[in-house]
Amino acid sequence: MTETAGLSAPDERTAALARAFDSAWERFIEIEGSRADTDDNRKRLAARIVALARAGETDEDTLAQSALIHLCVLEEAARLGSKLKAPAVAPVPPPSDSQPAPHAFAPPVVAAMSEALERCVETLPLQTPSSVLQFLSDRILEDASRGEHDPQRLSELALEALRTR
Repeated sequence: MTETAGLSAPDERTAALARAFDSAWERFIEIEGSRADTDDNRKRLAARIVALARAGETDEDTLAQSALIHLCVLEEAARLGSKLKAPAVAPVPPPSDSQPAPHAFAPPVVAAMSEALERCVETLPLQTPSSVLQFLSDRILEDASRGEHDPQRLSELALEALRTR
């Protein structure tokens, strides 16, 4: 007998979403550590699971895995933005043609980049390889470094670059 035996269909769906959240959250904290245990991250994870469920996903494992990937990508984008804002300890070598110069981003630009990445992820299949997410993150950072700060335009540019690579 399962722990949800006897629940109505809506209650079972709610319980499934809660189990997906718990599974993803536990793995997220294992990956990112206790410093990532914030209300904002909990809200992001819950919102992503609900969005996936509304889009028709019903498998708990898929909900948890997809939401976990999404949250890890957002955390990495925030981390990259923070690294770029931190002062360099050693002199920075001049930029090469293949490597964009480090750039400090203001909080609104970091928020725009995060939103752009969220928009990209929302358009991709649930089981997107991490290399694709890294490519999109890199492209968004590159375009933001060039002065583009509109989330819609950043996501469009990143997705177009993905299509043509």
